[in-house]
Amino acid sequence: MRAAIIGCGPSGPARGGAHSISYAHGWAMRHAGEAKIQLVAAASRKEKNRDDFVAEFPGVNSYEDYRVMLKKERPEFVVICAFPPDREAMVQAALEAGAKALWVEKPFAISMGSACRMIEAAKTHGARIFVNFQRRFGKPFEWVKQAIAAGRIGRVISAQITQPGPQLIDFGPHLIDAALNMMNVPGERTPTKVLGAVEWSDNPYQGVPAEQQLIGTVRFSDGARLTIETGSHTPERVPIIRINGEEGFAELRLSPLPGEPSVARGLFRDGSGISILKTDENFHHGNIDKNLYVDRALLHLLDAIATGAPSELDASAVLPGLEVLLALFESSHQRRMLDLPLAQQESPFHF
Repeated sequence: MRAAIIGCGPSGPARGGAHSISYAHGWAMRHAGEAKIQLVAAASRKEKNRDDFVAEFPGVNSYEDYRVMLKKERPEFVVICAFPPDREAMVQAALEAGAKALWVEKPFAISMGSACRMIEAAKTHGARIFVNFQRRFGKPFEWVKQAIAAGRIGRVISAQITQPGPQLIDFGPHLIDAALNMMNVPGERTPTKVLGAVEWSDNPYQGVPAEQQLIGTVRFSDGARLTIETGSHTPERVPIIRINGEEGFAELRLSPLPGEPSVARGLFRDGSGISILKTDENFHHGNIDKNLYVDRALLHLLDAIATGAPSELDASAVLPGLEVLLALFESSHQRRMLDLPLAQQESPFHF
């Protein structure tokens, strides 16, 4: 399968991270092997980004204009790493060029209307769209989800997400997706109401207005609650995700507590004291393999494409997390609690 990437991002020590996630996608393709997928082209508006990317991935054709790349290369698999406001146009262009699978970075869209339009366009073209929530394939995340599913914390009553720093649309989509996935949303419960308060920043993030501080709450169909807090004044030394049950809890931290072997820990009704997962995997990837979760996500997607099987990364499957994120900002704008599904289909980020 021939693949192309839109949006290379800068090179440097942090490549493969938030600002150059394209490298992680490229490495995942390299690790999967050309028998499964071959990276043939990449596009970026900045010449240095293109040159650096090709230096890392020799033989890849580089383009300034992604539309020219799509028309010339006709890739079957397109990865979209460019900033969120541009993604809908890029998805449409890729579909019109014949792409049958698209792997889009988070957040998938900056409005529910845009997300739904992209999903419908893919159906019209007989294609599939996936969203890169690679942490679903990490052992710490799987361990917490399995513990909750097995009833080891009893009935879920509440959850907390604490993001140390602003810009929820940066890291927040991963945190919200992980928490909802662990809570079996939408299978066991669905979000019904959202209330959010935002102090806006003067500094946009990836072309989108961003907050300095945010706090919000989500109510679910079974009465469970999720609270979300981001910004410069979040509490210190707290779990980044914690799920509370009537008989225990399970949580994930950005780094292990002193003397503990991993970021995943819990208090379970069938145990004595705190249980801690023993693994060499952390919140982001493996301690040694820094691309582990993206590698696993790509192999999962390639199998889903080959077999036609549903994927937990299908865009339609991860929409609840996007809706919660957007509803937090829209609630702040309207200064009231909102019911879900979200009536407002356009962007809550008022430029």
